[in-house]
Amino acid sequence: MQPPDAPVSTVASRSLLRERAARKEAESLLEQKSRELYDINQNLRQLNSHIEESEARYRSLVELIPDAIWIHTGGKIVFLNPAAQRLFGAASAGSLLGTDADARVPAEFHAQLAEGTYNDISLAQQQPRSALQLLRLDGALVDVEYFGCRLWFNNADSVMSVAHDVTERRQQEKAIEHQATHDQLTGLPNRALFLDRLAHAIRRAERRKERLAVVFLDLDKFKQVNDTLGHAVGDELLRVVASTLRHSVRDFDTVARLGGDEFVLLLDSPLGETTPGMIAERIGEHLARPVLLAGQEHVITGSMGLSLYPNDGDQAENLLRQADIAMYRAKQAGRNGFQFFTQEMQQRLDARVTLEQGLMRALQRDEFVLHYQPQVDLASGKVIGLEALLRWQSPELGLVPPMQFIPVAEESNLITAIGGWVLDKACATLRAWLDAGVPVVPVAVNVAASQFAHQNMETMLREVLARYSLEPGLIEFELTESLSMVDPEASIALMHRLKAIGITMSIDDFGTGYSNLSYLKRFPVDKLKIDQSFTRGMASDPEDRSIVTAVIRLAHSLGLRAIAEGVETEGQMQLLARHGCDEIQGYYFSRPLAEPGIVAMLRSGAMLEVPLTGQRKPELRRTVLLVDHEPRTQAHFRRLLDSTPYELLSALKMEDAYEVLASREVGVVLSGRGPEGRSGVDFFERIKRLYPAAVRVLLTREAEGGDSAAGLADAINLGAVYKFIAAPDDDAHVLETLASAFEQYERQAGAAS
Repeated sequence: MQPPDAPVSTVASRSLLRERAARKEAESLLEQKSRELYDINQNLRQLNSHIEESEARYRSLVELIPDAIWIHTGGKIVFLNPAAQRLFGAASAGSLLGTDADARVPAEFHAQLAEGTYNDISLAQQQPRSALQLLRLDGALVDVEYFGCRLWFNNADSVMSVAHDVTERRQQEKAIEHQATHDQLTGLPNRALFLDRLAHAIRRAERRKERLAVVFLDLDKFKQVNDTLGHAVGDELLRVVASTLRHSVRDFDTVARLGGDEFVLLLDSPLGETTPGMIAERIGEHLARPVLLAGQEHVITGSMGLSLYPNDGDQAENLLRQADIAMYRAKQAGRNGFQFFTQEMQQRLDARVTLEQGLMRALQRDEFVLHYQPQVDLASGKVIGLEALLRWQSPELGLVPPMQFIPVAEESNLITAIGGWVLDKACATLRAWLDAGVPVVPVAVNVAASQFAHQNMETMLREVLARYSLEPGLIEFELTESLSMVDPEASIALMHRLKAIGITMSIDDFGTGYSNLSYLKRFPVDKLKIDQSFTRGMASDPEDRSIVTAVIRLAHSLGLRAIAEGVETEGQMQLLARHGCDEIQGYYFSRPLAEPGIVAMLRSGAMLEVPLTGQRKPELRRTVLLVDHEPRTQAHFRRLLDSTPYELLSALKMEDAYEVLASREVGVVLSGRGPEGRSGVDFFERIKRLYPAAVRVLLTREAEGGDSAAGLADAINLGAVYKFIAAPDDDAHVLETLASAFEQYERQAGAAS
């Protein structure tokens, strides 16, 4: 308040100043606020720009990200990025906008979709993605890894889905898994997958009280296809077999390839009325159909073994192993067939394993010994060689013959080591005999094809000959025909090198192997050895006789010597001498002997009494052989011919008759019905082929069956029977017939001379 005595102008002036100051202060404040508002506007502009830039970057990111992103509100798709458009195979986004989101997910994956959707995106990103499939517009399914989260979009509660396409990766994984569980050549399941399926099938069959079968199949002679036609053709054959097997069983059965030419089948439950044997027969029939390989038709067969659940066990590995054992038995039984597993097979396998283990110990403990069998020259009767025969003196089993352990040694690859021991032992023994003054002869040792194939035989032979200071001519190698199938060119080259060293060689058991004559003529061998199976049958079997004589002629035409093994009777020896065989070996002269026995024989100079071949003994020209098992008939003919110029020989059995005919000169053979019930005509037909010089007279009665009148007439017309005696008790008729028969015999003998 102004003082009362102040002038009016002064008061007004002061008031004006205050107003001016207030206005100035207000203007300053307004300017400050304007500047602040400007700064705020500038910041808002920058913020809006940043937001727009962020939104643009986010949209670009969503559009460019390779993962498919789509948003659905109320179950309808309201947004999707280009990757989602491509994933679903949509031509444009409009093809999917507004459609049901659930329609893009197959019903079986709805539960996984719900599990993979979270309320918070950070939580969704921390969790493992769900693996599911989505449905494209073209109906195809695509594998994805998925996660989803709930969000607020366009002022509405929505769900954003994110999916990564893993179809290519899944295909690669499936390819890798397929390679791990399937055979690459045939596409069939491999051993691991087969055993897995078999284990599952066993558990299912156990629950349902059902049965199933395992079939183990091995192709017969597949190696020959590979060796002769090549591995490419062999692979093609395996593919053909795989296809054949798949079409031979039901869709839910399993066909697998274990490797090589081994296949295995699971005949799953239920088998129903179809037995495993019936299925095996069908498989065999389908396999036997001709297959075109390298432009030629081939017939392929297989050997099969079967094991059954629950009869043979309840473990997958055991059932497979038992089927394998049964297959091996089918191979032994002649191939091209099938065998069911039995406990006897298991016992035999166990015995074989025990034998194999024993052989390994025998090598380590020096349990093998050699026996020696003489080889005799038929021209001089002298012992001109020995064959070294391996024996196993087992402390547990005693003296084991080679037929029991040699096959096991060959299958277990022990034969090479055993063969090396035999060669070393034979040479050491020869050295000891020479030092002791024993008159030695060459010793033959057997060489297996697998042993020969190692191609170190030359080095080993040189070393052992040098070790014992032996002349090469004291060693002979007996080789098998199968050498021509292993590696013929390499075998021939090695044989020439061995021949150059100075040893002799022979082909052992000729006629029982491959008999590859194209290679035989190139083999630098010295002898062909006739197998004992032919030698033993040559007196009674025309086919065996033909084989023996053919081998002898073949050997001589090639400039080789022929030696027959397994000679057990005088008749066999006489026949071999008659047909020009050079040497014999067998029980007729001597069994295989241990070293002391053979040394004694060599020192004594034991010899064989050699037959006079090519000469008939006049006193035997009127020899009658009576073949009849009836004592009354034998006695009657002895009395009847006692005072006649005929010499009577008798045989109760036809086998004995063959031996007499082989060893003696017989003019007339009398025989009726054989003691084994066989027809006398059949017997005479064989005699005609084996001993055509002998005149054949049949003893028969009208009351006897078997040799009907029509049959007798045919036999006489064909020359099997010269005459028949209808009444053997009529002595005059018998003597008259014998006289006529010997006249016929002498006419034939004169014509032949």
